[in-house]
Amino acid sequence: MGKDFFIDIMTYVLTIIGILNPFGNVPLFMTLTKDQDPEIRKKMYNIIVVSGFGIVTGFIVAGDFFMNYLYKVGMDELRVAGGMILIVVAFRNLLGLGVSKESSGNIMSEKDAIRYAITPLTFPMLVGPGTISTVMIIHKEAGLIISVGAVAVTFLVMKFLFTISDWLDKVLGEVVLFVLSRVMQIFIMSAGVKLVANGIKGIFMK
Repeated sequence: MGKDFFIDIMTYVLTIIGILNPFGNVPLFMTLTKDQDPEIRKKMYNIIVVSGFGIVTGFIVAGDFFMNYLYKVGMDELRVAGGMILIVVAFRNLLGLGVSKESSGNIMSEKDAIRYAITPLTFPMLVGPGTISTVMIIHKEAGLIISVGAVAVTFLVMKFLFTISDWLDKVLGEVVLFVLSRVMQIFIMSAGVKLVANGIKGIFMK
């Protein structure tokens, strides 16, 4: 493993970071989980990192098989499905729906929090069709070791950002996080609408 190997990994890390946008998503996830117990919140962050890495790595290794042969779906169908999830979740959050009986206000039970961390926080908000298609292309260009290495470094960056989230909390402040949590629901819904629109467009243009 020479100098070129690490240069290749860092080049692809920058590409994946550009798609995942951890510097924008971590503050967003902080606003969406601000009402949770600190221990549950920390567990949600860990689940986001681990499940995100698992999903991306899984698509690197077996994405072609699952999408092209097992389920016979393409990126456009994935865009529509992911977009619909985002629209429904944002709509429920804006109207205060979907709170479990075990919860009080916006506080979720540990079980609900884990589910919420996986869907929609990890997929499709963090790991969406754009990320999946990007890493699958990187795999074809650079091979398994470099693509998985680049993904691992990217999620280590996200893990670091989550680690300093308490400090970011103090910098941003509770009021700012509250306002962002409400405003972001509109943008999340808009992103979902865009995913669905692009997916439908792609399906009918085939």
